[in-house]
Amino acid sequence: MPKLYGWVREVVPESPADHAGLQPGDLIKTINGHLIRDLVDYRFYVAEEELLIGYERQQDERSVAVAKRADENLGVLFGEEPAPFIRQCANKCVFCFIKGLPERFAPQPGLEHGMRSSLYIKDDDYRYSFLFGNFITLTNLKELDWQRLDEQKLTPLYVSVHCTNPELRRKMVDGPRAGEIIEHIKRLGDMGLTCHTQLVLCPPINDGEELERSIQELTALRPIVESISAVPVGLTKYNNMIQPSGDLPALRPYTREEAEVVIDQVEAHQRRFAAENPDGDPFVFLSDEWYYITGREFPPSEHYGLFSQIENGVGMTRFLIEQWNRTRRRLPVEMPEPRPRRITLVTGTMAQPVIEGFAQDIREQVQGIEVNVVPVINQFFGAQVTVAGLLCGQDVLETLKAQDDLGDLVLLSRVMLDNDGTRFLDDITVEEFKAQLPTRVEFVRNAQETVEVIRTLAGLPAATRGRQLVRLQSRL
Repeated sequence: MPKLYGWVREVVPESPADHAGLQPGDLIKTINGHLIRDLVDYRFYVAEEELLIGYERQQDERSVAVAKRADENLGVLFGEEPAPFIRQCANKCVFCFIKGLPERFAPQPGLEHGMRSSLYIKDDDYRYSFLFGNFITLTNLKELDWQRLDEQKLTPLYVSVHCTNPELRRKMVDGPRAGEIIEHIKRLGDMGLTCHTQLVLCPPINDGEELERSIQELTALRPIVESISAVPVGLTKYNNMIQPSGDLPALRPYTREEAEVVIDQVEAHQRRFAAENPDGDPFVFLSDEWYYITGREFPPSEHYGLFSQIENGVGMTRFLIEQWNRTRRRLPVEMPEPRPRRITLVTGTMAQPVIEGFAQDIREQVQGIEVNVVPVINQFFGAQVTVAGLLCGQDVLETLKAQDDLGDLVLLSRVMLDNDGTRFLDDITVEEFKAQLPTRVEFVRNAQETVEVIRTLAGLPAATRGRQLVRLQSRL
């Protein structure tokens, strides 16, 4: 019998679950006779208005009938990860992130805590793709998985294509059925499912003519394929210049000149798609790294439509800029005495120009404040890794300790921490981090929270917090 998912951690007061008598510690085993294996099952079966919930309490099997509206939550929070058995990846992608990590148990200079263990999990799980937008290769789906996709209509999915040339994809992905990507996407379409796709480009392996082929063949699969994103390969000092198996060239990052060529190539398709589509949707998108590499201006918000691939770094910077421009009006006019108040904004080196722009806005709008932007060079993974989400706590600490004056407040991006907001990649806890610095430290998710913290420094009430907090993962 499969392990069940639904250990209840909390029951929302006055919810249908509360009125039905469910309690923390109960194990929800079935809904209307269906086993609850994971969060996907729970969300699918709990959508009904009339529920018969089978659960276990202290080894006593029970059941309860629950009536609710179709759009009403049952009101339980679970105590396990959404998918207790993560579908492991059987592929050996040439640019796999795991290859960019140090050996898991090898001692690392200056790394006292070790790396967060979850980093070493190679997931290729369609449930995570549906729930959280994780990209999968579609190479490990068994017939029962396809049946479940069809039954529960898990759409859209997020698919790592990389290239549509079957022979080349077999070399790049090096996994079971890697060359059948077009057939797999067509099968999704036969079930009424759609997907967003990504092409992780590695010079000169799958760009140029191969990129052209991939865009054209994925375009032919619209509307099954809702979008394409082109992302430059991300490498650390552990896998930079590594030689893949077979006859593929060594991995390396894009030069500025090569990135310019990719942008020009993709923009030609974007202009054509935008002209063809009534809503101006460019269909194929460039991740933000291309604009950082080349120094080109980011497209306007309208270019990104619904920001369907923002978690993949597509439009994240533009979203952040627009969010800041809307929110900065809530900044205080001045700081109280004694003046000046000083804040330090910490970021990765890639986003430094954008954060410098925000800092200048603060200086101009708030009297009696000094703002210092501190970019952190990634010593652990290598200086070519420039995003804040891949900074280790030790690197951030060493950089901040080298500053002459951190001022009254240090602001860091929440993306440096795990999902719970408690640990850095190198397992340093927030409490340990704060204890080593002589000033107030805050981690913020977005522009709204940044303004809120600055308002509290000025002695003002916090601004109203927006309900939608977009997770800026591992990018800025």
